[in-house]
Amino acid sequence: EKLSVDTAKSVGFVFGDLPEGGSPIQKVVINWPAATYSAQWSTEESRWLLSHNNKLNLADSGVVLGPTTLVIQMVEISPSEYGDKFGGVTPLSKTVGSGRAYILRDGQVFATTWNRAFPDSGTTFNLPDGAAMNFAPGQVWVALTDREPELTSRSTAKTK
Repeated sequence: EKLSVDTAKSVGFVFGDLPEGGSPIQKVVINWPAATYSAQWSTEESRWLLSHNNKLNLADSGVVLGPTTLVIQMVEISPSEYGDKFGGVTPLSKTVGSGRAYILRDGQVFATTWNRAFPDSGTTFNLPDGAAMNFAPGQVWVALTDREPELTSRSTAKTK
């Protein structure tokens, strides 16, 4: 009997050169009912350094967690049928369909549109002109939220 080997499906991400049309930003804050994440651009490390509830998000090794590309995907969020033993309800994020997304890479933010036709298909991200949004090589973190992120442009960021 021959075993079949499944191949990984594309999640839809496209990696490549930095597109034009981004706006320089220093920081983003993403809020949920029970948590706040922020990401600060590090020119030295060429990645977004993450904080969770105003504390640096550290790996066990002590390294600050953070991706080269941070996706903030605007989705509908509603209570799901799942919960915990304390009565907390697990949120359901609607990731099939389309909507707005902010892609953060190389110290810039890009306004894009996300599209995912079916539950078993990948999610694509496109620039306003229809071109695919290229992600930076390296880690990608995706934040699903229904609240607009707070973006701090580099020109208005306080310098130390």
